Amino acid sequence: MRRIFVLALAALALLGVVTPDAFAQAPTPTFKINGLIDQVTSYTRNISLYDSNLAVNDTLWYGRTRGRLDFIGEVGKAKAVVGIEMDLAYGQTGSGDNNIQTSGAQVCNGCTGSFDINTDVRTVIELKWLYTEFEVPLIPVPTVARIGAQPFGSAATYKVGTYATGDFAGLNLVTTITPNVKLNFTYVQVEEQLTGCTAPPCTGTVGGISFAQLRGDDLSMIASADITPIKGLDLKPLYSYFYASGTTNVASRQGRGGVNTTTAFTAANGNWIPGINENRHTMGLDSRLRMGPFSLDTAVNYQFGNRNVVVPGVAGGVCTATNGQNCLAFASGKAPGSIAKADISAWLFDARAGFQIGPLLLEAMYMFTSGNKAKDTTLNNVYYYQPLSTDTGYLADWGTQISSLGLDYFNGNAAGASYPGVTIGWDKYGRQQISGKASYFLTPSLSLMGGAAVHLTHRKIDTDALTGISAGGVAGGGLLPAFATGQQSGDTNYLGTELFGEVTWRFAPGLSWGNAAGYMFSGSGLDALTIAGGSRNAKDIFIMSSRLRFTF
Repeated sequence: MRRIFVLALAALALLGVVTPDAFAQAPTPTFKINGLIDQVTSYTRNISLYDSNLAVNDTLWYGRTRGRLDFIGEVGKAKAVVGIEMDLAYGQTGSGDNNIQTSGAQVCNGCTGSFDINTDVRTVIELKWLYTEFEVPLIPVPTVARIGAQPFGSAATYKVGTYATGDFAGLNLVTTITPNVKLNFTYVQVEEQLTGCTAPPCTGTVGGISFAQLRGDDLSMIASADITPIKGLDLKPLYSYFYASGTTNVASRQGRGGVNTTTAFTAANGNWIPGINENRHTMGLDSRLRMGPFSLDTAVNYQFGNRNVVVPGVAGGVCTATNGQNCLAFASGKAPGSIAKADISAWLFDARAGFQIGPLLLEAMYMFTSGNKAKDTTLNNVYYYQPLSTDTGYLADWGTQISSLGLDYFNGNAAGASYPGVTIGWDKYGRQQISGKASYFLTPSLSLMGGAAVHLTHRKIDTDALTGISAGGVAGGGLLPAFATGQQSGDTNYLGTELFGEVTWRFAPGLSWGNAAGYMFSGSGLDALTIAGGSRNAKDIFIMSSRLRFTF
């Protein structure tokens, strides 16, 4: 027995010498493609996606397709991902069949091309993700790093759109302390200033680049944790810092109360200048509770900090109905062109509860964001909540078809008339929403859902606002209170009541067919969001959509 044992050890040692790599071969690389293809058609009335006027009953019926593909290469635990997206309408929708040569050749909201006759379209392929993911060596606790253009995922919150949703370029680290505790750190490069002016006045060019092209080094850092103290309860505390110099991405800063996001953060000639900075801090707690048939998801965020704004208007100008920007300076008591420092203090609260009774699921939700009063110029205080990025997705997982992204996620109102878009609140006035819905699963593959939502603001809207969507919202400044007429007082909190429903049939592996509808009874608050100078009588809104989705 001893001789056999010695011979076995000798054979093993000899095998290790002759073939040292036999037990240390590199993992075999693998490659796969994941994705989805949507075929969508919708009929809408008064969505006002193109004329931005809720006072006119316009109609639209169209079809389109969307492809979203992820190419994934893996070697062991390391992987690289390339994500692309293509969005095209059925039939040529503008002066060209793509946006490659002429910006704005496409009039299909969200599309980058359209299929004309023969469908030979040189379309724009959107590059969504381009990142590398791997385990970090030389760290005593397991840590996974992701570098490049990537999704936020759950880096900041569990809920979609409450703070950081969509995609970004930067770094994400996830460290597993214990199975019940994970730490997350994310660095986001919002904008990059490679070189340029360091002290005003900023004139001329740097290396042939106009100072109007300089954006500042805007960034955000997010620290969060995933904690499961007991079974069924998940907690996610959050802290994030956002810094912006001059103008910044519209997803991270929205125009409100007439403060234009482009002109209010630059020099008079439109050039970047140092010192027009924003420092915004966000702290919060997201939670998920599961107890048998009962569920409760809550989120509360608080923002604080400050920002510098170039006071709009022209020195010596008069506050009139035709020169609303001078009215901001007039109401704030600040000289046009001077620098105003506004303090930030804003809240978000979101609670959703559900109860399962066999095939029936009953759910209710309430959300709140703080806002400014009608007479506030926002040059002194910012009380409205601003996410880092919603990717237009806040409440897209709830089922509303008009006030959030629904089955047809391109037919939200980009101008903000009935859908807040990249924001959460309604202009500077904040937001409240009370909603209930019921889902019934006839079979595991066939489900029905229906509900209602009441839309309100925190502060009363000034329906006498000087500027409507065309002059304020699209330009990035939001509604401007009627300071010139002395009517800068709130009139109503009520925006409308929305009914929504959806039927989903998963009729084959990878294939689902959804049909949804939404109807909003427009309230008097939406009257302020119509075209300035036109009728202030918002009409009801309707949408009906059908989508065939193939997921693979």
